[in-house]
Amino acid sequence: MTSKQKRKKGRKTKSAGRFGVRYGRKIRKAVAEMEEKTRATYKCPKCEKKSVTRIGTGIWKCSTCGFTFTGGTYVPKTPMGVTAQRAIKRIEERGVGTEMGPMEVKE
Repeated sequence: MTSKQKRKKGRKTKSAGRFGVRYGRKIRKAVAEMEEKTRATYKCPKCEKKSVTRIGTGIWKCSTCGFTFTGGTYVPKTPMGVTAQRAIKRIEERGVGTEMGPMEVKE
């Protein structure tokens, strides 16, 4: 008989290994990927250092400068937020729509 090969436990499952065989492979993989993104360190928008960590749901804090800000649930900048910021910046550069005039109401 041959001896059993030893495998590294948790290599495939990562943080979702705690679920064992439950919930299915796709869901466990998605959870592991999401938790990996959440626990990563990100770049601070104020001091530009890679030291932003998640405090709670949508709350992020830079450990270097202490800057606390809101963002996405799992990542500090969501794709929709980045798109919105780009649109706002483009509008500000053009100078269109920055002055607020009286709104006309049609009856």
